[in-house]
Amino acid sequence: MIFFALWMFVVVLAQNLVTLLAFTYAPDAVGAVLTSGGRVSVPLIIINQLPLLAIGVLGVGLGVRRNFRETLARLGYGPITARQLGVVALFVVAALALEFAADALFQVLQPGLYERVGEITGTTQSPIGLSLASALLFATVIGLGAAAGEETLFRGAVQPALGIVAASVLWASLHVQYGPSIVVAYIFVLSIALGILRNRINTTATFIAHAAYNFISVLLTYFLSV
Repeated sequence: MIFFALWMFVVVLAQNLVTLLAFTYAPDAVGAVLTSGGRVSVPLIIINQLPLLAIGVLGVGLGVRRNFRETLARLGYGPITARQLGVVALFVVAALALEFAADALFQVLQPGLYERVGEITGTTQSPIGLSLASALLFATVIGLGAAAGEETLFRGAVQPALGIVAASVLWASLHVQYGPSIVVAYIFVLSIALGILRNRINTTATFIAHAAYNFISVLLTYFLSV
């Protein structure tokens, strides 16, 4: 497992380094590609996350070295108490507050990049213009989809093999498509916090936190345009 995780670590970093350099030196071209398809669709979200889920589950040996129950245990999925749910809720509130602070800092320190990123995410990830029912579905799929794929792979499969820091570098590298921004540093910090939450509770807790965080972020954009 550790050799598989190291190989994946190198490949993903290399891929995202190319994207980072492209955005840095040809931001208009990259932006045109990212926004050409309009708002990301529900099926596309699912398709993008399924490989991460599959790599995480198969990477720890499902059907080879472990049965389904053993695989869930290795990935860190298990029961969670009401008190632990309270900790998760506080975690989500703190993460959202930190996101607003990072976004404000991003706008002040990197205004040009902030505007370009805003144009891209406003086209591909914004729920504005959808009906309430469609916005709720969009928020739910983004929340559950990202949590299922990314938490299973990075916190569930990779973190026990490579540690919190390496797993966080890998996870943050997935978000460099918008350039070397303060947001990437925030994502790394968030990943460290999720890693600690995984160690203190389990991957179920990070799954719920990640899903709730994304869900609330989308709805805040829908209702408050933030």
